[in-house]
Order: sequence, then C-alpha cells, then structure tokens
Amino acid sequence: MFSIDTASGTVRAAATEPDPSGAVRYALTGAVTGTVHVVASHDPRQWDDFRALRISLGSENGIHALPSEPLPRIRGRAYTGVMTRRLAVPADAGDGCFINGRLADSAERDAPPQASTTLHTVMRSCGEHYAARRDLPKLQRLARWRETPKLCAWLESMITTDQAHISRAEREAQQHRRAARMCIKGWWFLARLFTEQPSPLLAYLLGNHPDSLAHRAHCLPLWADISAQSAIDTRRRLDHLLTEREGLRHCGRPPSHTASCAPPAC
Repeated sequence: MFSIDTASGTVRAAATEPDPSGAVRYALTGAVTGTVHVVASHDPRQWDDFRALRISLGSENGIHALPSEPLPRIRGRAYTGVMTRRLAVPADAGDGCFINGRLADSAERDAPPQASTTLHTVMRSCGEHYAARRDLPKLQRLARWRETPKLCAWLESMITTDQAHISRAEREAQQHRRAARMCIKGWWFLARLFTEQPSPLLAYLLGNHPDSLAHRAHCLPLWADISAQSAIDTRRRLDHLLTEREGLRHCGRPPSHTASCAPPAC
C-alpha cells in the first residue's frame, strides 16, 4: 500500500497482483474510494511500441469496456475516465508523457476542477507505481501478444484505405492537369479566331468568368496541387502504418504462461 497526497486529501492505494491480461487494480481508500485499473498497452502514436499504460477509473480497461464498479468516488460522486502514460517519454518531460481523456461523473458532467486535479494525481501515481514493477517487461510482452492481432487487423484496413486514396488522388491530379492543358489549348484556338474575326460570342468565351476556359485553366492546376498534396500527406501516413505493421510482425515469443497459444498473424 502507498499514500498519495491530493488536492482533496490523502488517498491510500493497495495494488493487486496482475490478472491474466497483465492488469493491476488499485483499491483506493481515504479522500477517494473505488478502483483504478492499470494495464500495459501500445503507444497510441506508435502502435508497435508497447511502452504505454492505460489507466482507467473503475475495475476494467476503459478503452475496451464500459466503466465498471467500483468507480472512484469523491464525496459520494462517482467518476469515469481514461489516461495514457507514454513510457517512451520521460516523466519529467511534463504533460507530453500523458494523454489525458475526459473525466466525467456518472451523469456525463465534466469533473469539477478540484476533483479533476485529484483524480489525475491518483491516476498518475498508480501509473508510476505500475511502471516501477520489476516484471514490467513481461507485462509489456503480454500486452504485445494480446493486442497484436487486433492492431494488425486495424492496420490492414487503414493501409488498404490509404493505398486506394493515394491512387485516386494521384489519378485526379493527372486528370486536372490534363484538363488544364486542354483548356489552355482551347483558349488559344479561340484567341486566334477572335484575332481573325472578332465577335461578341468569341469575346465572351475568352472572358474570365465561372466555367470559362480561362477560369478553368486557372483553377484546374490548383485542384491538381490539392490532390497531389493529399496523396503526399496520405503516403506519409501510409509509410508510418507500414512501419508499425512491420514492427508488429516481429512480436517475439509470448510470456511463458501463454506459450501454448498460436502466434498472432499480421
């Protein structure tokens, strides 16, 4: 058991042993009563990096399940919320090592400032206690083994979507540029006709107004640039997704008590 000084008073936390998923539940007494759930997980910004912790108010992982009793209570008011501790970022780096989710009560009202400060302090302290466990590497390997199949399935879907978007955007950029060249050629053809035989109709067709050749010749290259930039941005994200997928494919062997399980496929 360890004590936590908070804005609402002293909180005492008692940790259980890890369950089969690697999660540890912290029973809270004192200024806050209830449970905090902590489990190793992937970094939300780098899916093949499992140096992260999901810290949830309640007895279950708030990412995968609805809030579960016993929820932490301050003066009888129950709260829910999830925080991510990014272990790849040093603890003294400020808020960059934490990704804070919304804290709300059971009526979906935002937690008051003091309660929010108290709960964040409790969640961070439980996270740091979990991160200091001697068996943390084993718990991280278990998290990798447990989460890899689902992460790979999500990545495959996103990779397929991004590849289709890149092909479509690059095709649109080429079509816009080709159409712009045709508009320019058409405009110069009409300009030569106007030079030989001026007319109000040719003057109108050569003018710069919506849907005119001049207007389209100006706008189509801009649309082409937008499509091309979209393809570049998506390709950058796709490269990151491919890197994550490759990292997950080298997930290694599971912890000893899951050694009989079939290896996850990516």
